[in-house]
Amino acid sequence: MGNSRQYQIFWRISSNLKPMKKYFTKSLWLIIAALLVVSCSKEDGVMDSSSRSDKLEVSFNFFEKSISEIESRAGTADVAQAASPWITRADTDGKKNLSDCKQITELEIALFPEDRDTMYLVTQFSTDKNFGQVKLYVPRGNYKMVAIAAATDNPSKDNKVSIKSKTEVVFPKNVVTDMFYTYQDIAVKDREESQNYDCILKRGVTVLQLNCRQEPCPDYMKSFKYTITGNCGNVFNPTTGHCLQKTTLTRIYDISGDQLTGKRFSFSIYFFLGADNVSDITLTTQSTDTEDKVVKSLSFENVHMVKGKMTIYKGPFLSTHSSASFIIDSPTIPDSGFSTEFE
Repeated sequence: MGNSRQYQIFWRISSNLKPMKKYFTKSLWLIIAALLVVSCSKEDGVMDSSSRSDKLEVSFNFFEKSISEIESRAGTADVAQAASPWITRADTDGKKNLSDCKQITELEIALFPEDRDTMYLVTQFSTDKNFGQVKLYVPRGNYKMVAIAAATDNPSKDNKVSIKSKTEVVFPKNVVTDMFYTYQDIAVKDREESQNYDCILKRGVTVLQLNCRQEPCPDYMKSFKYTITGNCGNVFNPTTGHCLQKTTLTRIYDISGDQLTGKRFSFSIYFFLGADNVSDITLTTQSTDTEDKVVKSLSFENVHMVKGKMTIYKGPFLSTHSSASFIIDSPTIPDSGFSTEFE
């Protein structure tokens, strides 16, 4: 029976109801309207993984083996951090529950059914109970799983990592933070008693730290800008573990005001490489005074970056010293083997 025929029959029945039943009719129409709204508000391409009807249970436990602090968030009295201070260190002590990694604030999991353009999506925040333990109900079949754990500042529904597809992961405001991921095959079999997966996450970013702690911030300084070009980007492709496409990265920091005068800065920049080992990165920096005049500009070519590792450029980025020494190293995370001193 077609929908139009159903509505005609319902209308004939309701039109013959006695006045005392009009309230019931109105209530029924409201319920139907509410159901229509709910069914239309579902995200395109995102399927319900909470319903148990005709579905199988599959559980995931997420672990890491390599996350540690760069330094205390509190720092010292004369140090101002400009970004998240978390890096990776070689760790042979075994895996750790994700809930024990206090720097990770959100977890995004997406299951993509084989040969279908849809996904099952789950979001967890570090404030949720059993953070890092996920249970889904999905039909039998083969899936690709993308999981992203990130150090997002104050994550929420409107401020979180977004898994667009198997090949595209976007960060809030296109600003990448420290992150860890896995991309793997998942097989959901018919009516097995237990289908559990232990998933080890690995770091997907590289980190470039601009360390200008040798110099206090002058009182005439207004802003600091960096631009990074080369084989890098800010959108992640989990299938390759690299950036989706090359993108120019740029950001301006406001370093004006009495509360920052005399402070010492370190800017940690997280981004994705187009390969595990990249040596064609170009870095330019520019400091501007309160009159919008450029105080100092610097340019570095052939910056060598390695996935999962940090490169540090240390020196006076802000002041107008005629001579400067810049040191590039990787002292805390595994050493990339590339150290250079600039005069």
